[in-house]
Amino acid sequence: MATRFNGFQENKEKFTGIPDEFFHELLPNLNDLNELKICLYVLWKAFTIGDFGKPISAESILLDKIFTSGLETTSENIKELVESKLEKAVDDNILLKSKSGPSDRQSVFYINCQSGRNAASQISEELSFAKTTLDHIQPNIFQLYQENIGPLTPIISDALKNAEEVYPDEWIKEAIQIAVQNNVRRWRYVESILDRWQKEGRDGTDRENDQEDYRRYIKGEYGEIGHH
Repeated sequence: MATRFNGFQENKEKFTGIPDEFFHELLPNLNDLNELKICLYVLWKAFTIGDFGKPISAESILLDKIFTSGLETTSENIKELVESKLEKAVDDNILLKSKSGPSDRQSVFYINCQSGRNAASQISEELSFAKTTLDHIQPNIFQLYQENIGPLTPIISDALKNAEEVYPDEWIKEAIQIAVQNNVRRWRYVESILDRWQKEGRDGTDRENDQEDYRRYIKGEYGEIGHH
């Protein structure tokens, strides 16, 4: 190793979930070190952003200089190396290959899981790639939800993905914090706060309306909100 490893931290917020299949089906059979590294990196990135259906490209991997500096290569063309290992992962059925749109401008890859298969079957011109890198981990609202609200069910996961497309991450995080403070750990309550902010505006200082949301919730005005 180029640098001395200082040991692991026993901090749940810095753990990454890796599917069991990786260890008992892939790890014993992956002989290519670079392919192994890229597969682990892709799984880490998916877990960190909370979305295993997110597209992957060679370009998005090349943005992470810390990661690419650890790949074994005798060539100066790191781009070709990453592209070849992504293709090898496709051959090994670890990743799926698709196109970014009808114009076939760019090859994109997905993890071979249900979310990835669903995403790969839908061709889109406008793809959003995860910007998370080893030195810049994006805040994960999925982890925030699990730590503060409850289990991440498929329905809740879809709701969070939709919310990410509509509201800024900062809004979602603050709305979850308000739900925790008011001890109303329900996604529908969080969603009601976000909806009001979008309709009426939010300056980050008005807490009276946040309390009004709480009173309306308690009185049952939001009805089925308490179920999710």
